[in-house]
Amino acid sequence: MSVELPQDLQNLDANSGIYAIWMIFHHYGIDLHIPDLVQLTSHDPEMGTSTIALAVTLKTLGLEVAFYTEHDADKQPLEVRFYQQSKQLKISMEETPLSYEQIQEYVESGNFVIVFYDTLDGVGNHSLIYEINDKEISFFDSFDVMSKETFEQQRRKEGICQQAIVIDDRNFVMRHS
Repeated sequence: MSVELPQDLQNLDANSGIYAIWMIFHHYGIDLHIPDLVQLTSHDPEMGTSTIALAVTLKTLGLEVAFYTEHDADKQPLEVRFYQQSKQLKISMEETPLSYEQIQEYVESGNFVIVFYDTLDGVGNHSLIYEINDKEISFFDSFDVMSKETFEQQRRKEGICQQAIVIDDRNFVMRHS
């Protein structure tokens, strides 16, 4: 699969979350302006963006989202602001992380799912799931497969909170078809 990424996305440091959003809209044939996504997510060149900021941005752009996380005892001030926005937008929020099997069920039922995990290099990363089965998972930003066990281990790293965003696009597709 070959996708031509916009130059400003390629040049953006810590771009994994914005890449995931861009990829979803690219699927619909909608070109998003990367500087707008940077602003909407309050992207930081060193830290990227938070998962809750991605959820709020997706909802703001017209998609239905559900946000799953374990309790985050170390919310940063910017995250607190996005959590407040998520309540105003009535985003479904569960302080219970999804299991691997639940993530697999969502993907198999046609939902987009963005997960947050630590890469093997120890860097927090948001990835849009490309494919998942009982044994392995792959992502749009790297088609290299990761075993279920490795993915589960990397989701449980400190500070990751096993966060996931489930995107239900049925109403969005109806409005744009």
